[in-house]
Amino acid sequence: MTAVLEPQAAGHSIPVTIDTETPARPAESVALDITAPAAPMHCGVEMTASPVPIASLGWAPLELGSSEWSCACGHRLDSEPAGDPLEAVRLASARVESIQWELDAAQEGFANAVRGASRLGAAPDALSDAAGLTQMELREFLAGSDRLL
Repeated sequence: MTAVLEPQAAGHSIPVTIDTETPARPAESVALDITAPAAPMHCGVEMTASPVPIASLGWAPLELGSSEWSCACGHRLDSEPAGDPLEAVRLASARVESIQWELDAAQEGFANAVRGASRLGAAPDALSDAAGLTQMELREFLAGSDRLL
């Protein structure tokens, strides 16, 4: 927003109040305990964070951003979300929505590229190979069916 200043007549001063009173004692600051370990302890040493495998995606070996604590002895401990557990749900929901938007844009780009290559005279067998579609799927897609997307 833009502030609008009221015009003052020449020779008139603007009253300004200055608070010179200081507080009786300074506000306490919350200091971090730098002597506390940054990671959980097990077997007398700090555990290390390691990525978690994605069970639902065999082709994706590790899930980025998700980890668990592991000890050299083999003991594992799930990393707990810092702060509000619902915040983790909100963040995951926002990530899913962002990925859905990216998927929609990628599918639209794919459809435009396939249709554009077809209009420019690409051979159907080469186009189906490049698109990863069968000849039948390519014909249905070019006929106007977007069911693959």
